[in-house]
Amino acid sequence: MSDHMYKSVIGKEMAHFKELNPDLHGAWSEFHDNTFNDGALTQKEKQLIAVAGAHITGCPYCIRSRVRLSKNLGATDQEIVESIYVAMRFAMGAPFAYSSIAFEAHDALDNDIPLTEGHFFKKNILKEVNDFHACSGEISESFKKYTKKVFEDGALSKDFKRGIMGLACAHLTKCPYCIRGCVKDARSVGISKEKMAEAINVAMVMAAGSAYAHTSIAMETLMEINGKEKARAAV
Repeated sequence: MSDHMYKSVIGKEMAHFKELNPDLHGAWSEFHDNTFNDGALTQKEKQLIAVAGAHITGCPYCIRSRVRLSKNLGATDQEIVESIYVAMRFAMGAPFAYSSIAFEAHDALDNDIPLTEGHFFKKNILKEVNDFHACSGEISESFKKYTKKVFEDGALSKDFKRGIMGLACAHLTKCPYCIRGCVKDARSVGISKEKMAEAINVAMVMAAGSAYAHTSIAMETLMEINGKEKARAAV
Protein backbone atom coordinates (compact mmCIF):
# COMPACT_ATOMS: atom_id res chain seq x y z
CA MET A 1 0.00 0.00 0.00
CA SER A 2 1.17 3.54 -0.66
CA ASP A 3 2.66 5.68 2.10
CA HIS A 4 -0.13 8.26 1.84
CA MET A 5 -3.86 7.72 2.12
CA TYR A 6 -4.65 10.37 -0.50
CA LYS A 7 -2.43 9.77 -3.51
CA SER A 8 -2.16 12.40 -6.24
CA VAL A 9 -2.80 9.89 -9.03
CA ILE A 10 -5.56 7.29 -8.60
CA GLY A 11 -6.27 6.40 -12.23
CA LYS A 12 -5.28 2.75 -11.86
CA GLU A 13 -7.49 2.26 -8.83
CA MET A 14 -10.48 4.01 -10.41
CA ALA A 15 -10.09 1.97 -13.60
CA HIS A 16 -10.18 -1.21 -11.51
CA PHE A 17 -13.38 0.01 -9.81
CA LYS A 18 -14.99 0.54 -13.20
CA GLU A 19 -13.87 -2.86 -14.48
CA LEU A 20 -15.41 -4.72 -11.56
CA ASN A 21 -18.94 -3.58 -12.46
CA PRO A 22 -19.15 -1.65 -15.73
CA ASP A 23 -22.96 -1.58 -15.74
CA LEU A 24 -23.19 0.18 -12.38
CA HIS A 25 -20.39 2.52 -13.37
CA GLY A 26 -22.21 3.38 -16.58
CA ALA A 27 -25.41 4.24 -14.69
CA TRP A 28 -23.46 6.45 -12.29
CA SER A 29 -21.62 8.18 -15.12
CA GLU A 30 -24.87 8.88 -16.98
CA PHE A 31 -26.44 10.50 -13.92
CA HIS A 32 -23.28 12.49 -13.23
CA ASP A 33 -22.91 13.76 -16.78
CA ASN A 34 -26.59 14.64 -17.18
CA THR A 35 -26.50 16.58 -13.93
CA PHE A 36 -23.69 18.83 -15.17
CA ASN A 37 -25.16 19.60 -18.60
CA ASP A 38 -26.48 23.08 -19.26
CA GLY A 39 -30.06 23.39 -18.11
CA ALA A 40 -31.90 25.87 -15.93
CA LEU A 41 -28.42 26.45 -14.47
CA THR A 42 -25.31 26.75 -16.60
CA GLN A 43 -22.43 24.29 -16.45
CA LYS A 44 -20.30 26.97 -14.83
CA GLU A 45 -22.89 27.64 -12.14
CA LYS A 46 -23.18 23.94 -11.43
CA GLN A 47 -19.43 23.49 -11.13
CA LEU A 48 -19.21 26.41 -8.70
CA ILE A 49 -21.97 24.79 -6.64
CA ALA A 50 -19.89 21.62 -6.79
CA VAL A 51 -16.83 23.51 -5.51
CA ALA A 52 -18.86 24.54 -2.47
CA GLY A 53 -20.28 21.05 -2.10
CA ALA A 54 -16.85 19.44 -2.23
CA HIS A 55 -15.75 21.58 0.69
CA ILE A 56 -18.78 20.34 2.64
CA THR A 57 -18.06 16.67 1.89
CA GLY A 58 -14.34 17.20 2.51
CA CYS A 59 -13.22 15.14 -0.48
CA PRO A 60 -9.77 16.31 -1.67
CA TYR A 61 -10.21 14.73 -5.09
CA CYS A 62 -13.57 16.47 -5.59
CA ILE A 63 -12.15 19.81 -4.50
CA ARG A 64 -9.28 19.56 -6.94
CA SER A 65 -11.39 18.39 -9.89
CA ARG A 66 -14.23 20.88 -9.37
CA VAL A 67 -11.87 23.84 -9.07
CA ARG A 68 -10.21 22.81 -12.32
CA LEU A 69 -13.54 22.28 -14.09
CA SER A 70 -14.82 25.65 -12.86
CA LYS A 71 -11.72 27.41 -14.15
CA ASN A 72 -12.04 25.63 -17.50
CA LEU A 73 -15.58 27.01 -17.77
CA GLY A 74 -14.42 30.56 -17.11
CA ALA A 75 -14.94 30.91 -13.36
CA THR A 76 -12.77 33.56 -11.75
CA ASP A 77 -10.65 33.04 -8.67
CA GLN A 78 -12.97 35.36 -6.76
CA GLU A 79 -16.04 33.32 -7.73
CA ILE A 80 -14.32 30.17 -6.51
CA VAL A 81 -13.27 31.83 -3.25
CA GLU A 82 -16.79 33.13 -2.61
CA SER A 83 -18.14 29.61 -3.24
CA ILE A 84 -15.84 28.28 -0.54
CA TYR A 85 -16.98 30.94 1.91
CA VAL A 86 -20.59 29.95 1.24
CA ALA A 87 -19.65 26.35 2.06
CA MET A 88 -17.99 27.52 5.27
CA ARG A 89 -21.09 29.47 6.26
CA PHE A 90 -23.36 26.47 5.72
CA ALA A 91 -20.95 24.22 7.57
CA MET A 92 -21.63 26.59 10.48
CA GLY A 93 -25.33 26.68 9.73
CA ALA A 94 -26.22 23.20 10.92
CA PRO A 95 -24.60 23.49 14.39
CA PHE A 96 -26.05 26.99 14.67
CA ALA A 97 -29.57 25.75 13.99
CA TYR A 98 -29.07 22.66 16.13
CA SER A 99 -28.19 24.89 19.07
CA SER A 100 -31.96 25.03 19.42
CA ILE A 101 -31.94 21.39 20.51
CA ALA A 102 -29.35 22.07 23.20
CA PHE A 103 -31.21 25.09 24.54
CA GLU A 104 -34.57 23.34 24.37
CA ALA A 105 -33.08 20.47 26.38
CA HIS A 106 -31.68 22.92 28.91
CA ASP A 107 -35.12 24.53 29.36
CA ALA A 108 -36.77 21.13 29.66
CA LEU A 109 -34.39 20.08 32.44
CA ASP A 110 -35.02 23.38 34.24
CA ASN A 111 -38.71 22.53 34.22
CA ASP A 112 -38.29 18.84 35.14
CA ILE A 113 -39.51 17.72 31.73
CA PRO A 114 -38.02 14.37 30.63
CA LEU A 115 -35.78 14.75 27.58
CA THR A 116 -37.49 11.74 26.05
CA GLU A 117 -40.72 13.72 25.61
CA GLY A 118 -41.57 15.86 22.60
CA HIS A 119 -39.89 15.87 19.21
CA PHE A 120 -36.61 16.90 17.68
CA PHE A 121 -36.63 19.61 15.00
CA LYS A 122 -39.44 21.91 16.05
CA LYS A 123 -40.63 24.16 13.27
CA ASN A 124 -40.31 27.33 15.34
CA ILE A 125 -36.94 27.63 17.08
CA LEU A 126 -36.81 31.42 17.38
CA LYS A 127 -36.82 31.42 21.20
CA GLU A 128 -33.97 28.91 21.46
CA VAL A 129 -31.89 30.64 18.78
CA ASN A 130 -32.36 34.00 20.49
CA ASP A 131 -31.22 32.42 23.76
CA PHE A 132 -28.15 31.06 21.97
CA HIS A 133 -27.37 34.51 20.55
CA ALA A 134 -27.77 36.13 23.96
CA CYS A 135 -25.50 33.60 25.66
CA SER A 136 -22.89 33.92 22.89
CA GLY A 137 -22.43 37.63 23.51
CA GLU A 138 -19.89 39.29 21.23
CA ILE A 139 -19.32 36.02 19.41
CA SER A 140 -22.86 36.25 18.10
CA GLU A 141 -22.21 39.68 16.64
CA SER A 142 -19.13 38.39 14.84
CA PHE A 143 -21.20 35.54 13.41
CA LYS A 144 -23.87 37.92 12.15
CA LYS A 145 -21.22 40.16 10.58
CA TYR A 146 -19.60 37.18 8.86
CA THR A 147 -22.96 35.98 7.55
CA LYS A 148 -23.75 39.40 6.13
CA LYS A 149 -20.38 39.60 4.36
CA VAL A 150 -20.69 36.11 2.88
CA PHE A 151 -24.08 36.77 1.33
CA GLU A 152 -23.63 40.28 0.00
CA ASP A 153 -23.36 40.78 -3.76
CA GLY A 154 -19.82 40.21 -4.99
CA ALA A 155 -18.29 38.09 -7.70
CA LEU A 156 -21.40 35.96 -7.19
CA SER A 157 -24.81 37.44 -6.60
CA LYS A 158 -26.47 37.35 -3.20
CA ASP A 159 -29.48 35.55 -4.66
CA PHE A 160 -27.34 32.82 -6.22
CA LYS A 161 -25.34 32.30 -3.04
CA ARG A 162 -28.36 32.12 -0.75
CA GLY A 163 -31.08 30.56 -2.88
CA ILE A 164 -29.13 28.19 -5.13
CA MET A 165 -25.64 27.39 -3.87
CA GLY A 166 -26.81 27.59 -0.28
CA LEU A 167 -29.68 25.20 -1.00
CA ALA A 168 -27.24 22.59 -2.31
CA CYS A 169 -24.94 23.04 0.69
CA ALA A 170 -27.89 22.79 3.08
CA HIS A 171 -28.80 19.40 1.64
CA LEU A 172 -25.21 18.25 2.12
CA THR A 173 -25.12 19.41 5.75
CA LYS A 174 -28.56 17.80 6.24
CA CYS A 175 -29.91 20.83 8.07
CA PRO A 176 -33.72 21.07 7.70
CA TYR A 177 -33.76 24.67 8.92
CA CYS A 178 -31.12 25.72 6.39
CA ILE A 179 -33.01 23.97 3.59
CA ARG A 180 -36.23 25.71 4.54
CA GLY A 181 -34.49 29.09 4.80
CA CYS A 182 -32.86 28.73 1.39
CA VAL A 183 -36.15 27.76 -0.24
CA LYS A 184 -37.74 30.85 1.28
CA ASP A 185 -34.89 33.01 -0.03
CA ALA A 186 -35.04 31.40 -3.47
CA ARG A 187 -38.78 31.84 -3.80
CA SER A 188 -38.68 35.46 -2.62
CA VAL A 189 -36.50 36.44 -5.58
CA GLY A 190 -38.28 34.31 -8.17
CA ILE A 191 -35.79 31.47 -8.50
CA SER A 192 -37.55 28.66 -10.35
CA LYS A 193 -38.21 25.18 -9.01
CA GLU A 194 -36.19 23.87 -11.94
CA LYS A 195 -33.09 25.75 -10.79
CA MET A 196 -33.64 24.54 -7.26
CA ALA A 197 -33.98 20.96 -8.48
CA GLU A 198 -30.77 21.18 -10.51
CA ALA A 199 -28.87 22.57 -7.51
CA ILE A 200 -30.13 19.67 -5.38
CA ASN A 201 -29.07 17.21 -8.08
CA VAL A 202 -25.56 18.69 -7.94
CA ALA A 203 -25.60 18.15 -4.18
CA MET A 204 -26.62 14.53 -4.78
CA VAL A 205 -23.70 14.06 -7.16
CA MET A 206 -21.26 15.59 -4.69
CA ALA A 207 -22.50 13.42 -1.83
CA ALA A 208 -22.05 10.34 -3.99
CA GLY A 209 -18.90 11.72 -5.61
CA SER A 210 -17.05 11.78 -2.33
CA ALA A 211 -17.81 8.09 -1.85
CA TYR A 212 -16.87 7.43 -5.47
CA ALA A 213 -13.48 9.13 -5.24
CA HIS A 214 -12.67 7.30 -2.02
CA THR A 215 -13.19 3.96 -3.75
CA SER A 216 -9.55 4.42 -4.76
CA ILE A 217 -8.65 3.44 -1.19
CA ALA A 218 -10.88 0.38 -1.34
CA MET A 219 -9.48 -0.64 -4.72
CA GLU A 220 -5.88 -0.19 -3.58
CA THR A 221 -6.67 -2.41 -0.62
CA LEU A 222 -8.33 -5.05 -2.79
CA MET A 223 -5.44 -5.08 -5.24
CA GLU A 224 -2.98 -5.50 -2.40
CA ILE A 225 -4.97 -8.39 -0.89
CA ASN A 226 -5.47 -10.08 -4.27
CA GLY A 227 -1.79 -9.68 -5.08
CA LYS A 228 -0.78 -11.38 -1.83
CA GLU A 229 -3.24 -14.20 -2.44
CA LYS A 230 -1.86 -14.79 -5.93
CA ALA A 231 1.67 -14.78 -4.59
CA ARG A 232 0.78 -17.38 -1.96
CA ALA A 233 -1.00 -19.53 -4.53
CA ALA A 234 2.06 -19.46 -6.79
CA VAL A 235 4.34 -20.82 -4.06
